[in-house]
Amino acid sequence: MKISAQHVFKSKAQPKQGHLLLADPHLTEAFFERAVILLVAHDQSESFGLVLNHKSELVLSDLFEHIELDLPIFNGGPVAPEQLFYLHRFGGIDGARQVTENLFFGGDWKEVLMRAHLLPRPQEHLRLFAGYAGWGPEQLVDELKERSWICTADFNDKALLKEGPAQLWKTSMLQQGPELALFAHFPLHVSDN
Repeated sequence: MKISAQHVFKSKAQPKQGHLLLADPHLTEAFFERAVILLVAHDQSESFGLVLNHKSELVLSDLFEHIELDLPIFNGGPVAPEQLFYLHRFGGIDGARQVTENLFFGGDWKEVLMRAHLLPRPQEHLRLFAGYAGWGPEQLVDELKERSWICTADFNDKALLKEGPAQLWKTSMLQQGPELALFAHFPLHVSDN
């Protein structure tokens, strides 16, 4: 019996702010290969998310010489790659949007940097992104029907920024239970098998 007949790569939840999108293991588009995307916003008109696990070659001090934090910059998605976005674990930041219980988007840049600068491992509390992933009306819903993504609320938001980016997709798939854990072990390229 074929794997596709025994196991189905399908969503466990409908898209919603604070849910994760996990890419189909066979999705090979550069921005989305083995991507883990946090949905920062989702409504009838659009969806906005950040790819959590695709680190670029840049660090923050490459962009701002006066900032002494060598935090990596992640490729957040193909839309607006020249803009910087940030996700953090700092509650009480003026203008920040709460995305999950422990994760916030945006807010006062100087205050975010000041808090990060005081921490021994700031990369576990602040993640920076060049660009974002965006979908128009019904586009994400259609991609979920095509099984390009699994949408899930089954993850630990406290651990998202602590998990190594290279392992985040596999770890997230393993957290989805036995039906989907099988996909975590698929080779990146079929020829590698």
